[in-house]
Amino acid sequence: MSTSADTRDAQRAFLGLLATPMITPATDPGLHRLVLRHLRAVTESAGRLGYRVQRVGRTVRLIRIPIAGKVSAPPRPAAAPDRRVLALTCVLAACCEEIAGPVTLQRLSDLVRDLSATAGVRIQPYDPEDRPQRKLLRAAATVLETWGVLRRRTSDEHLLDEWTERGHGPGAGYDVDRDALLLMTSPDVLAAALAPEADDGAEQRAATRTVRQLRSLTETPAVLYAGLDPDDAEAWKAARGPRAGDVARMTGGQVEARAEGLVLVLTGDENPATVADWPRARAADWVALLMADGAGQAGTRQPDGTVTLTDAQVEEVVADLVEWRGDYLNKAQREVPGALRAGAEEQLTELGLLRTPPDGSWILLPVAGRYRAPGVTITDATEA
Repeated sequence: MSTSADTRDAQRAFLGLLATPMITPATDPGLHRLVLRHLRAVTESAGRLGYRVQRVGRTVRLIRIPIAGKVSAPPRPAAAPDRRVLALTCVLAACCEEIAGPVTLQRLSDLVRDLSATAGVRIQPYDPEDRPQRKLLRAAATVLETWGVLRRRTSDEHLLDEWTERGHGPGAGYDVDRDALLLMTSPDVLAAALAPEADDGAEQRAATRTVRQLRSLTETPAVLYAGLDPDDAEAWKAARGPRAGDVARMTGGQVEARAEGLVLVLTGDENPATVADWPRARAADWVALLMADGAGQAGTRQPDGTVTLTDAQVEEVVADLVEWRGDYLNKAQREVPGALRAGAEEQLTELGLLRTPPDGSWILLPVAGRYRAPGVTITDATEA
């Protein structure tokens, strides 16, 4: 393999581990092989960000160590588990410690019930007789599947649905990957997450500035100077060339520098989890796209590059879109009050293009300008 191809594969491996922080041979065989082949380069890139790569058996995990009690993170995905599901996931992981050999979801449900009812456990008890709670436990099992801790042995979705809806049968069969479980429940990782080092003030922030810059450019949709501490913003402007070069070498992407800040742009052939598949050919996406464009034209442009709209102005943008394209909206968008706006807000916020203060106003971020003046051609009305 040529040096350039080898470097590109190492960059892909690093990006893949950023997007999927724990991998096993079962969760993503291709990425797993790529990461192991380039483990040294991946570990070096992670170290530049102040992260570490840990391996147990055939499982590899990227561990994001907080700095001053914080980690850089993109906007929360709309489909992210809620607190109850995460709590049940932790309990379910603890129950997996007791498993030797195959196990059914029904058996895991019994273990979660017993553990959550134990004196001193600070979690709302789990009741397997309650259908909504069974649905939450199923979601928790799915989280552990995603991380590779649980591996499905059965493929009959009817059995899983029967257990979820009626509490009958075994649900599903699983194997427990003990290496993945050990990495997920590692005491030092939990300590870093639950009790991170405190912010010691300006001296610590200055000492960690380079690492924090690399993290923010790599992990978030964009680095916007207006959202930074003034000292950090000035330091970013002074060092943006070297930092952009570092990130480009680690990821293979390109860094665009604008007056408002910087954005890392990855090419379209990357791991799908690192590049947003948006907008797609569906009503919810083009509505959000046109809402962003309309908001950019109707709002007030601020010196920092953002565009602000009041709650009333946002409603006017919604009304204009309904009048213009109402025949092409789906049934929910037409008939459910607030659905059109809520759907657009959810998508634009998740993409890092919008912030929505509690008063109902909109703050459209400068990155949204990359989608300005979209050409949307609709050839047929649809209920899709």
